[in-house]
Amino acid sequence: MNLGVACHIKAAAPLGPRYDPEQTSEERKHFDNGIWMCQTHSRLIDADQSNYSVEELLEWKRAAEVRANAQLNQKSFTEKEVRGAVDEGSIALLQRFTNMSVDPVNAPVAEFMRGHELSLASLDPRFTVDVNKNGDRYEYFIQPVGEEVSLQLIIEGTDKIEGYLAAEKAFLEEGRELVIPSDHYRLEGSRLIEELHGKAQVSQKGTLTMSAPKSELAGTLCVRTEEGHETLVDTFTFYYTSGTVRTVFEGAVLEGLVAIRAQCSRDGRGTKFDISISFDAWRGKDVLELPRFSRLAKAAKLLSTGRLVFELEMGDQLVPYDSRSAEGSDDFHTQIGWMIRYVELARKIAAECDAPVVMINTEMSPEIYSILRQYNKLIDGPVISPLDPKMLCNGEFDYTEGFTFASLEKQGIFAMLRISESAGVRFNLFGQSIQAPRLSRICTNVNWVFYTDLEAKGKPKFEVYTTEDPAVTTLLHPDDSWRVGEALVASPEASAQGE
Repeated sequence: MNLGVACHIKAAAPLGPRYDPEQTSEERKHFDNGIWMCQTHSRLIDADQSNYSVEELLEWKRAAEVRANAQLNQKSFTEKEVRGAVDEGSIALLQRFTNMSVDPVNAPVAEFMRGHELSLASLDPRFTVDVNKNGDRYEYFIQPVGEEVSLQLIIEGTDKIEGYLAAEKAFLEEGRELVIPSDHYRLEGSRLIEELHGKAQVSQKGTLTMSAPKSELAGTLCVRTEEGHETLVDTFTFYYTSGTVRTVFEGAVLEGLVAIRAQCSRDGRGTKFDISISFDAWRGKDVLELPRFSRLAKAAKLLSTGRLVFELEMGDQLVPYDSRSAEGSDDFHTQIGWMIRYVELARKIAAECDAPVVMINTEMSPEIYSILRQYNKLIDGPVISPLDPKMLCNGEFDYTEGFTFASLEKQGIFAMLRISESAGVRFNLFGQSIQAPRLSRICTNVNWVFYTDLEAKGKPKFEVYTTEDPAVTTLLHPDDSWRVGEALVASPEASAQGE
């Protein structure tokens, strides 16, 4: 480390700059006759033809000593010195830099990054460089300034890259992304790219990603009936790339719930349309607060008589794609209708629960679907259904003195039979357990038969049979509520307790 050079204010030897013959030998050696200068100015001061006077150097020394004393236990420069040396913009930047530990929020990160980008671009002015920090990774986006830049890409060991041939084909034919690990390629013809690649090889593995330019198109998804009526589902942005064989369009609607992929060949003879639905975008959300659900449910109801259509705005023209051209479109329409109905049934139960029902997972099953349908009907009110002629139940009873069958019959006690569950059904719903209220069943138009076995006269028994036009009314127990808990582990579907 070079800290500077000691110089004489008055020369130590005759004929030297500012030599004073009146000085004693001790005065010439004393530190009062010295000044500490940088390498450059020490040469100018000690030169035989120096233009700096004794008075000027003494003033420099005095000012430097004052400044040095003021800087003891302080930062290496004062606010006054800095404000006198730089303009207002640079002052603000310098203040933010020196106060990073005190005021980290206002640290000049953007300025540092921009300076880094410009320094990189100076390695090869044919390119611009943008640097993004993504987690622990730094991503360098390098784009040519002009239309044509010549580089040589050398790819090696492709047989050791999993799926390379298929990815290369998709890149060439459709313009899709081709990702190559850094130890399988090298680029020659640009100092900038060569040095970045070398850094990636030394510090950590990188990747080279190539693709055709990705362009945007406005798109609209709707349901169109056979009569030509349309219901808007969503508007969205499509992204497309083109290769030597075809153009591929991709997009997502309803916040990622529905994914759409289409393609058309360059000769115009081959088109393909694929659509899929996934509820992963709803994970972690309250089922009563699912975004865009009402719009999706409305569209799903129309699919029984209609079809999904999305249109791309290409210039002044609308290019339609019909779900009829998608593979397995009938199955898809049936599936999406069932899934939306499943969520609708779940939402109705969630509205009755004591806590939010959150979509922890997106699992659905026909067994739970049947349970949801059953309880949705009961939430609306009691359900009356016919009964087949049969014996409903039998058992023993305790006889109480003072009561007669005739008196009980006058009270209408024997006109019906009420059976209640000992515990309600408990089942899993989207990763949580739902405890349903107990069910009560009231059977009407029944006939009671009482008797006693000769061998056990002290244990009277009864049997209950249906009569003409029997009916059963099923309802939720009025004293019970819907409760949400942790998911059942032992039974992945439902746990129904005995009645």
